[in-house]
Amino acid sequence: MKIIKKFLLPSLAIVVFLFLLVAAIYELAYMGKIYPGVKIGPIDVGNKTPEEAEHVLASLVKQNLKALELFHPQRPEKKFLLEPPEINFEIEEKTLAQEAYLVGRQGDILEQTREKKEAWKEEVNLPLKVEFNAELLQAKTATIAAEVFIPPLPPIITFKNGEVLIDPGQSGEELDQRQLQEEIIRRFSDLNFAPLPLPLKITNPPPSEEEVEKLKEKAQSLVGKEIVFKQGEEVIDRWNDEKLISLLRFSTAEFEEKIKEEVAILAQKTNTDPQNALFEFKDNRVTVFKPSRPGRKLKEEETFSLIKENLEKLAQNGEKSLSLELPIFLEPPLVTTENVNNLGIRELLGEGVSYFRGSAAGRVHNITLASSKLNGLLLGPGETFSFNAALGEVSAATGYQPAYIIKGGRTILGDGGGVCQVSTTFFRAALNAGLPILERQAHAYRVSYYEQESFAGLDATVYSPKPDLKIQNDTPAHILIQTRVFPQEFKLVFQLYGTADGRQATISNPRLWDQVAPPPPLYIDDPTLPKDEVRQVESPVWGAKAAFDWKVVRDGQILQERTFYSAYQPWQAVYLKGTKE
Repeated sequence: MKIIKKFLLPSLAIVVFLFLLVAAIYELAYMGKIYPGVKIGPIDVGNKTPEEAEHVLASLVKQNLKALELFHPQRPEKKFLLEPPEINFEIEEKTLAQEAYLVGRQGDILEQTREKKEAWKEEVNLPLKVEFNAELLQAKTATIAAEVFIPPLPPIITFKNGEVLIDPGQSGEELDQRQLQEEIIRRFSDLNFAPLPLPLKITNPPPSEEEVEKLKEKAQSLVGKEIVFKQGEEVIDRWNDEKLISLLRFSTAEFEEKIKEEVAILAQKTNTDPQNALFEFKDNRVTVFKPSRPGRKLKEEETFSLIKENLEKLAQNGEKSLSLELPIFLEPPLVTTENVNNLGIRELLGEGVSYFRGSAAGRVHNITLASSKLNGLLLGPGETFSFNAALGEVSAATGYQPAYIIKGGRTILGDGGGVCQVSTTFFRAALNAGLPILERQAHAYRVSYYEQESFAGLDATVYSPKPDLKIQNDTPAHILIQTRVFPQEFKLVFQLYGTADGRQATISNPRLWDQVAPPPPLYIDDPTLPKDEVRQVESPVWGAKAAFDWKVVRDGQILQERTFYSAYQPWQAVYLKGTKE
């Protein structure tokens, strides 16, 4: 045993020495160089310095880099070339050369030895790292996608001369852009520029013959049949066989979506808004001139289920007509006919009056229409009244006629000229009733209509959405708005009825100062007037500042006290000059 040890130990020492010697020689041989067996992509960079590897990479890439041909697998005429500069394609030569040099030189001695051995025996292949502009690549593939796109033709069901015809349609084709982008980068990284087939996807494949025959049979079973939709005794809609057949689809999802679309249309025909009762104060009592009516809303989900279920039944049985009661819910009005006696409308609270002598027919029409929309409205306790909201849209579509309005410092034709006569009169009624004025704006110019039998400063301009006139009902009961137009007298009256609480309103100390003379007259061509006819539509008015004091008192206590100020610019005389031949 001693003899074995005597010879074994020196032998091991020699082996270790020789290993270290070989290792040292190997390291000396490849000092500053990349170890053998290391590749970057397809390029062998072993036994080269990082600088040499970088040069080889740049040279070989430059030699091998070329345009990549993309082609349609079934349509050879569809070919596309992708040049590397189109996507700012570059190789990271320096980084790659440094990574190759570090193979076998990182980690502990065992890890280094393992990597050297792997490179020597099996090769170590580092991926060819590339840089490119992703947005440019996406733009390129999007352009190709548009070129090769074939839209699908959906199946068409027609009903003609009692016969059901089904065109199965045609499948579509579109480019898988994400897959193409990935494959392009992979090809460039491998320096593989062999022609690349475009990855395509088939969309909306047509139904099978069996599916076509099945749907045709179902459609044929609906010929001569109908569904009648009712709400009580009222027929809302009637779907004949052509309409029923048009609902059918091969896809369940598309079939259900089509029914939902038709339900939405059915809802438009069914739904009504609730109608509040409208009242007037006559002979010391409140009377109804327009009764209340609940709103009607279609329950669309229930209707969808009802149609889907009964369409199947109709197709399977021998019935020719099916009557369906539409499921609805009633939306009650805020003010009903029945609660008229509980509103607290007992006496006149305040009245506003204005005159519009000299108004054209269109302006008189608009005053009458606008005031009628407010007649009979109720303002609940604590409620804020917005003139613009109550009046609604002012346009030709809602019945208003063109009339001259002041806009942008000019007198021009516009829908609704005269509406401010109505807001001004309502403003005066609210003042006399002692109601809080939350928002009011005077006109930019003095308007002659509003100073007929009145003083300057008692006007209120409106224009949707701003400016607005807002009044609050701070009484304990409802307030009824009642309007009266007296065309022969060119007079507009607003009356506010409710429950008096003892308040007294006074308007005092009207004053006018800083008056400015009007500019020279303005003449406007009017194609509706005969040539050379001149008609004055605005009188010259001095600019001025105006004010009045307003106080509301109850039982010796001041509820409201305010001074209303108005600043008017000078306004010139305006004449219309006829140009009609």
